[in-house]
Amino acid sequence: MPFLAYVHAQEPEPPDDRRRYSEPNWRVWRWVAAAAVLAYGSAHTTGALAGVLMIVVFACVCQAVAEALPNGDGLRQYRQ
Repeated sequence: MPFLAYVHAQEPEPPDDRRRYSEPNWRVWRWVAAAAVLAYGSAHTTGALAGVLMIVVFACVCQAVAEALPNGDGLRQYRQ
C-alpha cells in the first residue's frame, strides 16, 4: 500500500503582534508599578518586613526586565 502525504509548501505567516512605538508595553509597566508601590512600602517600614519587601521589589524589577527583553529561549525555538 503506497503512503501518500500532503506537504505544505509555504510556511504560514506569523501574526502581526507588533505594537506601535507610541503604545506602552503594559506587561512591563505592571511590574514597574508593583515595584514602585512595594518600594514605597519598604521605605516606610522597618525591620525584617522592609528587607522582605526589598527582595520582592528586586523580583518585580527582574520580571519587568524579562518582559522587556526579546525572547531568549535559545535552541527551544530551533527548527530544522
